[in-house]
Amino acid sequence: MSALRARSPVSRAKVAVIAQRLRGFTLLEMLLVIAIMAFLAVTVAVSVIGRSDAAKVAVAGKELMAALRYTRGQAVLKGEPMALLVDVENRTYTAADRELVTLPETMKVQIYTGEVLNEQTGAIRFFPDGGSTGGKVMLNAGGREWQVRVGWLTGDIDFIDSAKPRSTLLRN
Repeated sequence: MSALRARSPVSRAKVAVIAQRLRGFTLLEMLLVIAIMAFLAVTVAVSVIGRSDAAKVAVAGKELMAALRYTRGQAVLKGEPMALLVDVENRTYTAADRELVTLPETMKVQIYTGEVLNEQTGAIRFFPDGGSTGGKVMLNAGGREWQVRVGWLTGDIDFIDSAKPRSTLLRN
């Protein structure tokens, strides 16, 4: 029995430590965890929103490329020159025989072409042989840049995303 009494104070100390651990979390610990979770939620939300805008602009760039291809096809099919008009101030473009398309508000548009109609509008014209006046439409948003380029001799259309290596460019 004396052996049990000797161990008893040690066992009581262990039980006290275990009881203290099972007690739960302090208010400060709970607030710290909630603050960390809120920070992570805001970080993820900002990241997702930024990607959403980038995705919208990338889709708009690919739709612009499709409109250029359509315009080129119509010029070849109808045997007469057709143009795609880009209004940089209003962020709009019009393909041959199609309705006006408005680009997202978060995007900045620039056009480099030899066919300037006025201060805010330029055109890329395609000819019946598939050639064009050539040019480049640049779309900028959120620090990223997309370029839709048209070759003047062949009328080939390229789409380049600045975030991707040059080897991943889409070609006509």
